[in-house]
Amino acid sequence: MTAGPLIDADSIRFLRRRIAAMHAPVRVNAKLIAENIAFGAGVLGAGHIELVDKDGWWFVASDFNWLAASQDRSNKREIELFEKMLPFPEQGPTGHRAEIYVTVFATNAYCRLGDEVTWIRGAPLPPPLPDAKVTPPWCVNVIGFRLDEGGWAA
Repeated sequence: MTAGPLIDADSIRFLRRRIAAMHAPVRVNAKLIAENIAFGAGVLGAGHIELVDKDGWWFVASDFNWLAASQDRSNKREIELFEKMLPFPEQGPTGHRAEIYVTVFATNAYCRLGDEVTWIRGAPLPPPLPDAKVTPPWCVNVIGFRLDEGGWAA
């Protein structure tokens, strides 16, 4: 298990203001974040993506490691996707990776790549992980997260 990303409170406040300026009034919820991450995974070549909600947790899972698949290799480690806004040239000239919104809005979150688990938000939970017996066993790349009830209003 490794330590989660380092993102400061000022960056979180900036990103929350930015999403409010970019979109019409919207309630940011876990489903919206999961759908955006899954769409990005598909753009990057994931042939099958599982999107599952269970007991307040959302999971984006695949056998394909979309976190390392971008042409823009400014992120040398997958965890950097959760630390800062990174370009997403495959999605368009102004696109950015959606994984950062897990860090900004989730109360608890982790990333599992094979057997390596990194907690992104909140204290690590004891085993088993929330996605155990929820996502298919062949989905070895998983982002699991949950938000406060009701989401966050932008």
